[in-house]
Amino acid sequence: MKRAAFVAGTVLANVAATVPLRAQERRPLNVAYLAGALGAPVFVAADRGYFAAEGFDVSLSPIGAGLDAMALAATGRIDVVTAGLSAGYYNAIDRGLDVRYVASTAYTPKSGNSPTALLVRYDLWSEGGVKQLAQLRGLKFGWTGGLASTATYYVTRMLQPAGLSMRDISVVALTLPNQATALQNKSIDAIYSGSPQMEAFEAQKLAHIFAYPPAGISGSGIFFGSRLIHDRVLASAAMRAIRRAAAAIAGAGYYAPDTVATLAKYVQQPAAEIARSPRYEIDARLTVDVKTLMDMQRLFAQLGLLSYTEPMDQSRLIMSI
Repeated sequence: MKRAAFVAGTVLANVAATVPLRAQERRPLNVAYLAGALGAPVFVAADRGYFAAEGFDVSLSPIGAGLDAMALAATGRIDVVTAGLSAGYYNAIDRGLDVRYVASTAYTPKSGNSPTALLVRYDLWSEGGVKQLAQLRGLKFGWTGGLASTATYYVTRMLQPAGLSMRDISVVALTLPNQATALQNKSIDAIYSGSPQMEAFEAQKLAHIFAYPPAGISGSGIFFGSRLIHDRVLASAAMRAIRRAAAAIAGAGYYAPDTVATLAKYVQQPAAEIARSPRYEIDARLTVDVKTLMDMQRLFAQLGLLSYTEPMDQSRLIMSI
């Protein structure tokens, strides 16, 4: 009896000892994110304790643009960035910065009910006779991030069927709060925007949804900074947490009440709007869309936005985990 009591006491003592040890081993994980649904797997991994289960003490901070966070990630001040691919990322790699693309988080849906779209100012559509993509030639477009952003690639893909390119339009950078004002003031003719703004623009007769991006592409995702790049154990642990979240929301789980509540908190939109808005398709493995990654590099080079001329191999741009 004494022997059994001793063994039981020893087991309990050992279990208890592992708890503070785990807490002592917990490492900080600093995440920077753009306030959009493309960061959904990271938001869910944080809120459901998946990062904590992998030994991380996670903190999330919003950013205004992905480029703002790249230098911080390269110096180890930020570990994870959720943002869109941009000319700035390719240039950062060319400069030798320690930041890598590790996952695509948001694929345009095959259903055609996309959470982003190209819209034309409502009066041009309803009164000006602008009904075809070819009629967009010479018009002024606006979107968040301007010419060096992910949106440039998406709009390029939408214009291609009409034989148009970025050289056939002019582009201005807009902040999200200024989109409605730009349409009201008629300082732009067309805009690339997302839910719920694009539905609001249509309801207010500010703009009309004109085209959706091609299905099955992803120009946004997750970037790891220097600390994770140089520590494969930490990088694998962080990716396990994010993939666990991606698997949980890849299907119907995206619209589950707890997921919607998490998105509302980080995206800063009412839960009811998120629940009725179209969603991106999420690959549970967070597979990198290599074709889009390389195609975007070619486009940015053609537009003269890169600091180099010879295309970089994907092995320099991606860290496989």
